[in-house]
Amino acid sequence: MTKLNITSENGKLNLLDLPHNCVFNKKITGCGGTTIALFNNENYVIAVPTKELIVNKTNSSEPGLSVIENYDGTRVEVLGLFDTFNYGLKKLVKEYVNKEGAKKIICTYDKINALAKLINTSDFRLLVDEYQVLLKAYIYRSKAINGVIEHFKNYKSYCFMSATPITADFKPEFLKESEEVEAVWNDTDKLKVNLIETNKPYVTAANIINSFLGEGMSIDGVKVEELFFFLNSVNSIASIIKYCNLSPDMVKIVCSDKESNRKKLEGYDIVNSRSENKPITFITSCSFEGCDYNSEKGVSFIVSNSGDAQTQLDIATDIYQIAGRIRTESNPFRTKLFHIYNTTGNTKLNLDITYDEMVSLIKDEEEGANAILKTINENEKAAKMATKMLNEAYIIKEGEKYVLNDMLIKLELFNYNINQQIYKNGISLASNYYKNNVEVCGNDEAIKETETLKRMSKKMSFKEAFLKYAEIKNNPYSMESVQMLVSLQPLIVKAYNILGVDKVKRLNYVKTKIEAAIISGDSTKSFENKVAKLLKSRISNYSFCPSSELKKKFSEIYSELNYTEQKAAATHIEKYYDCKPVSKRIDGVKVKGYDIIRPKFIFSEEGYKKIT
Repeated sequence: MTKLNITSENGKLNLLDLPHNCVFNKKITGCGGTTIALFNNENYVIAVPTKELIVNKTNSSEPGLSVIENYDGTRVEVLGLFDTFNYGLKKLVKEYVNKEGAKKIICTYDKINALAKLINTSDFRLLVDEYQVLLKAYIYRSKAINGVIEHFKNYKSYCFMSATPITADFKPEFLKESEEVEAVWNDTDKLKVNLIETNKPYVTAANIINSFLGEGMSIDGVKVEELFFFLNSVNSIASIIKYCNLSPDMVKIVCSDKESNRKKLEGYDIVNSRSENKPITFITSCSFEGCDYNSEKGVSFIVSNSGDAQTQLDIATDIYQIAGRIRTESNPFRTKLFHIYNTTGNTKLNLDITYDEMVSLIKDEEEGANAILKTINENEKAAKMATKMLNEAYIIKEGEKYVLNDMLIKLELFNYNINQQIYKNGISLASNYYKNNVEVCGNDEAIKETETLKRMSKKMSFKEAFLKYAEIKNNPYSMESVQMLVSLQPLIVKAYNILGVDKVKRLNYVKTKIEAAIISGDSTKSFENKVAKLLKSRISNYSFCPSSELKKKFSEIYSELNYTEQKAAATHIEKYYDCKPVSKRIDGVKVKGYDIIRPKFIFSEEGYKKIT
């Protein structure tokens, strides 16, 4: 690895040109790496992962020519290529490359293949910006990324640049031979993250928004003026907006501007990163890398949900990128993040596999696949069969030979590391932050900094959830908003559908009474079945229970079911549970009761059934 010493007073790279034919780790986001390629005297093609990044750099939402200005007043004409590469744009490319002076073309990854047919690539240097996206996006952008892989060596020189490079374990084969160059800075800011673990990340985010808009938020005595939420799920963004009842003038949404997203966000505009700030900004992965946001007193929140893999972000790449998005030097929260998350816990079947075991497993699979490919490549008949049977996404044909697509192998390992190692638990998440030189604060410290966050883990009451659900049903929001409520208080659905708003109100929103009313009104279930179901919610621990308490439970249940044929008695427990009458001394007093072992009824799709 080559070290490149950077002496800088303004946090910018003081280079005439980027290093050539290498993977360049610039270490710091927003340090002007792309700016060097845009404003020096070299012909450059700058390939970036998203349209949004081009819009951010050129301040133009349309492809074509733009004039941009550097911080020192230097101006340069740039050709931006994204969206449909039509005849007009192709003609413009040919005209532009024949002009005098240095040529600057900035395009999305997917345009590299077509661009190679219109220009003499050997006349241009290539900058592949935010190259870590090549791996992360491969599963759904393989064609575009394969175009970059195919053509990058045809340029005068190439530079794969990122402040958050792909680590050695996940580095694709096509980059293995490229020199690694790492910037060494004389001074850097320390990133600080506050970890907020919660069972319901989206509800927590919504509660923080409501508190911010209601009571306001202060951190270290400084009033927060804007909230930036980095959340890679348009569905969830729509849910939070509706949940909080945010008006369009309160919200800025930066995501891919496509029909499916417009439908999900109906009534709200999709804008670019350069648009006017609003109190609440939501940003998806289209703007995680390279896009600049200016805010004097804005705070960044990352939202990750283990049930939605696309929202689980890598510490070494995604998080560092997000940390560098707010560019305003005077912002006191510029190097501070709040990460709202839940963990995978033991929900994954293969969590008992260690990361090293996973590496070994994938290596064995790779060796096996290569053995099969060797046979295919050496046998003409086998090769003909391969073209019919093999999935092109996994197998690449190079010339006359078939080879294994290592990008997908690396991606599988990368995703495993995120989903089943980093987010396994809070300790693992924190350790990954520490490993990446990020200072970590726990929940307690985060709460000390702002009283607003005290409510982040507060569970919504049944009454609150039910009334919100009723409001949604009367004036429908998206399904996701409903789902957030239901995940908190599942009973609200049956309560609304079976009992209705008025009856639930008459029952004073008491869950035990509501549950009993629902069960009591079910004509398809026997009395015995109903009692068993109500008992289940009231006898949670299979241990000793005093007879007086059991009698009280049965008395309440019989009353709720309007059952008057016999009086409640503790002995009735024998009908529903395997149990043993015993006497125990509690605080020196002999108490009669039952040791409850297990229920005699089991739950099935048809209801409770007696164990025979």
